[in-house]
Amino acid sequence: MLTQKQLTTISINTIAVKMLLTYPRVLVMMCGNAAWINMIYCTALAVMIFGAIRLVYNSNKNLIDVAEDIGGNVLRISVCVLIFAVMSINIVGLIRIFPEIIKLVLLQNTYEEVIGIVFVAALVLGAMCGIDSIGRVHEIFVPVAGIIFGIFILLLIPGFNIESIMPILGKGVFNIFIEGISGLSVFSDILLLNMLISHTKSLDNYKRAGTKSIVIGGLCAVLITAAYCLSYVYPASENFLIPVYQLERMIYLSNFFSRFEAVFQFIWTISILLYGSVYFAVLTEVWEKGFRIRSSKIVLCAISILLIGASVFPRSLGATAEWETVITRWTYIPVFLLPIIFGIIDTVKRKRKK
Repeated sequence: MLTQKQLTTISINTIAVKMLLTYPRVLVMMCGNAAWINMIYCTALAVMIFGAIRLVYNSNKNLIDVAEDIGGNVLRISVCVLIFAVMSINIVGLIRIFPEIIKLVLLQNTYEEVIGIVFVAALVLGAMCGIDSIGRVHEIFVPVAGIIFGIFILLLIPGFNIESIMPILGKGVFNIFIEGISGLSVFSDILLLNMLISHTKSLDNYKRAGTKSIVIGGLCAVLITAAYCLSYVYPASENFLIPVYQLERMIYLSNFFSRFEAVFQFIWTISILLYGSVYFAVLTEVWEKGFRIRSSKIVLCAISILLIGASVFPRSLGATAEWETVITRWTYIPVFLLPIIFGIIDTVKRKRKK
């Protein structure tokens, strides 16, 4: 069974991984160099919305099981498909982007197709180890990664320029606080926590882990976007597909140790492997619950093939980034709405039975 700390570290890592890839660019395109303000705003909104979920969601079952209790097989399958779609959207871009980054930074002479196959095989192997094992690794790794991340931010400070975030409101109040609500998609991986309720001892672990991970993950997101906005002037900051990689290249320690990004890439790679492993494991469980399939290995292989096929559909890395910009901006809606709606219906139904 997963402890509260393991649930928290898993959720923090899922939020951090999204910010390590293309998402800071999405925020900058939406809000200009006021993206850091938008991230503070979205973090506060996410805390409040999850506070509402804590009040109304009182079942020790995940959304799929609650849907079955409320509406039977039809609603169970419908919710299963919706959750599978949202989670697939969250990870499919990673399967395409990560091999290209590794080829660019570490393995220039290796075909990205080979890197991609090895990457997916590693995720499948990690998923087969089980969610409990993945949780234990998260518990050990995430605090270490947090220390490295803190050092990374400190090393970036000499390159900050306060003029880069001027004007302070970027593209304007409307973009930050109205259109910028879609920045809540940074926290769309919080859906993963709900799916892990059956792997923890109590519902209280889910509720506390959700709040802690949103606060800590939101803080990491604010620091990343603030560092990026302070380092690059708008609109130049719109042009980098992988903002954190550009930040890594700014760090120069000495002739003896000039490439800090190698250290960061090592931590980054492990973080992404853990993220992908827990996603593959939970996606397999979602499909098994939704369609009553017991052969997890067959489902896992089928999901791997499906996600690989979806990841190669965009023609290039730029097309993948544009696809993510359009699609992932709306994933927060079912993530935050479903637990509130089903929580209220389930509570009312149980009270009527009593």
